[in-house]
Amino acid sequence: MPCITSWINRIIITGIACLLLAGCTGRDGSFDARKPYSLDLTPPDGPFEYEEGWSDGCETGMAAYGNNFMKLFKAFELKQNPKLRNNKMYYQAWKDAFLYCALFMERVNRGGI
Repeated sequence: MPCITSWINRIIITGIACLLLAGCTGRDGSFDARKPYSLDLTPPDGPFEYEEGWSDGCETGMAAYGNNFMKLFKAFELKQNPKLRNNKMYYQAWKDAFLYCALFMERVNRGGI
């Protein structure tokens, strides 16, 4: 009987683990447990400078305000394109995205999402 009980426990634990890992898939079906599921990291449509600024700013905001789990795996890093730093559109998109993603992570860290 102990052998059957141990086998059933393994099946239950494996099933629970699969369900938990399924929650880590992204919106596009990709798996990356380091990145939040509910935040769409795709930059809004616009000129190259705007999209680049948005991507860099959001990644920097996530790096600055990310939780310890994300920092442990270095899911995000501080980014700013030095060639575009003086471009007004790039820098405005960078600041907007930094604030957006930083506030999102603040909410996540406080258990709001």
